[in-house]
Amino acid sequence: MDVSLPADPYHPPASSSALVNGGGWQHLTAPRPTDWERAGQLADDWDFAQDILDPDERSWLRRDGGHVFITLQFPVKGGDADADSWEQRPLGIILQGPRITTVLARELAPLSPFFGQMEHLSSPPESVEILAAILKILAQSYEDALHQLNAAIHDNEQQLDWTQSNGDFFTLLEISKSLTRFEVALVGNIATAFKISRLPEIRDDLPAARQIDTALLELQVAHERARVYAGTGTSMMDAYAGMVQNNINHGLKVVTVLAMIFYVPSLLATLYGVNTTLPFQNTHWIFWVILGLGTSVSAGLALIFRRKGWI
Repeated sequence: MDVSLPADPYHPPASSSALVNGGGWQHLTAPRPTDWERAGQLADDWDFAQDILDPDERSWLRRDGGHVFITLQFPVKGGDADADSWEQRPLGIILQGPRITTVLARELAPLSPFFGQMEHLSSPPESVEILAAILKILAQSYEDALHQLNAAIHDNEQQLDWTQSNGDFFTLLEISKSLTRFEVALVGNIATAFKISRLPEIRDDLPAARQIDTALLELQVAHERARVYAGTGTSMMDAYAGMVQNNINHGLKVVTVLAMIFYVPSLLATLYGVNTTLPFQNTHWIFWVILGLGTSVSAGLALIFRRKGWI
């Protein structure tokens, strides 16, 4: 095949690899133009590979002649593996009758076991069966990710009960952001899965059609769970923010009450500490009178505030 493909400025040769399985399935990871050509793809379709290299690519389906181009968003851990932040990464699929090609910018953990098994098969399944299996893995990956995020919400809630530190609030904020991303990604995945289920190639294969319908239902359930968890996370943030504000207000109130209690004796001590002539300053009992008066007023104020529940 004589094709002319543009160089890829985003992925140097060292980061590119291609795996081709004999039969109806082939897989490309971070493909370069030469990999694309060896895989038998058309130069006009190179833009699709470029789209998959974009981490923000959304889910969609497009038919172009005998080719069906599909992108799906898979959940992946973002940044540190121990963090509670999740992102989405696209998987590209080209369906050409009995032949199917999968394209990734980098390997995805949910798909690696499946692709590893496919590599060692002498005769891969039909393309529609592979597509149905990928959708099943997609739904399961979101279920697993949501389970981890829900556990992280509970852990964070217990931690906030004890510490209420800024780090815990930022963790909860990151979890809420991840759940919001899940909601958006699942809407696109559900719409794309629904379109896949209506493809003639799928409807002609009854077992694959049933499996895709099941995956579509699981994606819808995952979307509902993500929506509920996102609402729970937002409610928790609002509740704890209100609680922190109440604690601050209570602390300020206590400080103000204590300042008022000690204000009277401080005022009397200040008046009789100035360098000027004062009444009864030469008597020996004036000190005890001032001390007793200040203590009595402070005790009275403390009793009043105590009955009001302010201290």
